[in-house]
Amino acid sequence: MVNQAQVRTILRWGHIAAGIFMVGYVYKFHADANATKVAQLVVVPAIAASGLWLWQQGRIARWMRRTPPQPSARRA
Repeated sequence: MVNQAQVRTILRWGHIAAGIFMVGYVYKFHADANATKVAQLVVVPAIAASGLWLWQQGRIARWMRRTPPQPSARRA
C-alpha cells in the first residue's frame, strides 16, 4: 500500500514533468498539431488535477476515508 507521503512525491514529480512539457510546448512545439492535442487533452488537465490534489490533499484524504452514514433503525 502506498502512504500519503509517497502519493505526494509521485504527484509532485508528475506535476513538475507536465510543467516541463508545457514549457517545451510553449517555446518549441506549439506549431505541432499532435503536441497541441496532447497539451490540450492530457497535460493541462493533469496539471490542474495534480495541483488541486497537492493543494487539498488533506481534505481529499479525509473525504475519501469518511464512512457513509449508517441508516438508523426505525422505532415503531
